[in-house]
Amino acid sequence: MVSTRFRILIAALALGAMAAATSRASGPLIDLESGRSLVSNAKACRVGDIVTILIVEESSANATAKTDANNKSEVKGGPGLGFLDVLTDWGLNTENKFTGDGRTQRTGNLQAEITVRIVEVLHNGDYQLAGTRMVDINGERQLIEISGSCRARDIQPDNTIYSTYIADARIAYNGTGPVNASSEPGVITKLVNWLF
Repeated sequence: MVSTRFRILIAALALGAMAAATSRASGPLIDLESGRSLVSNAKACRVGDIVTILIVEESSANATAKTDANNKSEVKGGPGLGFLDVLTDWGLNTENKFTGDGRTQRTGNLQAEITVRIVEVLHNGDYQLAGTRMVDINGERQLIEISGSCRARDIQPDNTIYSTYIADARIAYNGTGPVNASSEPGVITKLVNWLF
């Protein structure tokens, strides 16, 4: 009886010693500087944390208008009476036709990746995101700017989010440089287009 209790006590002490040695060897499970758990993912949640936005924007708009109008008028009069008896039967027919067709079509496609920061944590727990990316190659400058707000649950564990999940999104993609300048109409063409 004593030997069984003694064995259980020895086993409990051995397990305790192993647990203490393991915790000392691996260190604490919480980062003391940031307060984050070292065993959970490092998902963005505070001001200054970085989120990568996957911009996948496709838009398409079509509008068609058709107008068809037809107006006919017919006026007739009989012979005149009294001093107007010189007038004979008379008539007037008019017809007005109008047909109009109109169509407009516009499509847009933008795909990019941009890393932004959380600039504000809103009162309901949503995040306000904002960031810019500038790429300058051979005098061609491309600038992407984006801002908007998102829910914490829409950010993936790898800190990425699709632009379609961003509310009040403002995405601007602008380019400057020789290629962009050559694609614009010249001054004379602009003047003629403005006049006419």
